[in-house]
Amino acid sequence: MRLVVTRPEPDGSRTAHTLIALGHEVVRSPALAVVPLQAPLPEDDFQAVLVTSANAVRALAAHAELARLQHLPLLAVGDRTAAEGHHLGFPDVRSAGGDVNALAVLARETLKPEDGPVLYLAANSRAGALEDKLATAGFEVVLREIYRSEPVNELKSRARDMLASGEEAGILIYSQQSAATFARALETAGLTPLGENIVCFCLSDQAAAPLRPIARGPVLVSDRPDQASLFDMIARYRGPSCDG
Repeated sequence: MRLVVTRPEPDGSRTAHTLIALGHEVVRSPALAVVPLQAPLPEDDFQAVLVTSANAVRALAAHAELARLQHLPLLAVGDRTAAEGHHLGFPDVRSAGGDVNALAVLARETLKPEDGPVLYLAANSRAGALEDKLATAGFEVVLREIYRSEPVNELKSRARDMLASGEEAGILIYSQQSAATFARALETAGLTPLGENIVCFCLSDQAAAPLRPIARGPVLVSDRPDQASLFDMIARYRGPSCDG
């Protein structure tokens, strides 16, 4: 299938290379650019570090205070983020294997509120309100924005040409923020509403929401919020009749 990958780098390139190896024609048009921040970290004695994105771990790799946190357990939203934590040298990395809700469950099951605050490293724009979910369970959550996601307001030319060609194509969407930014870029490029032969493959209902008003073709949501499930959905897709 002809596919547009909207993930920011470096994940976008990794996803594209995997899809090409599976036989797809792929172009990259990131909806967001990730910029690490050197926000000072508090002096609290934390019991664990929580991350909801591999981008947070990569930003931490460039942070001046990394060494102060590396002895702590790292609770990661999924396996890819956990792998980044292992690579960075955290000795105790735990994967929730899912989304923000799964990470909140993992924290409640493996940590205790009385053992001290937890440090949540995140972006300037977040979905899922992890800090609120844990606060209701009695945890003290210290939030620090360690990177920001900047919108990319123009489509790459190859992506624009692919989506304007009139031939069937798919768009991979991983987050609500990416979807909203990409929808604006599509409008700027004069490609809205999307043609009936354009399929949106989305990681979650939240990611799908900004695309539904501009899509005339299928907007599909993976069974689970992970890339393997997203790829399975692409492999199973056989035409507009698959739209549920």
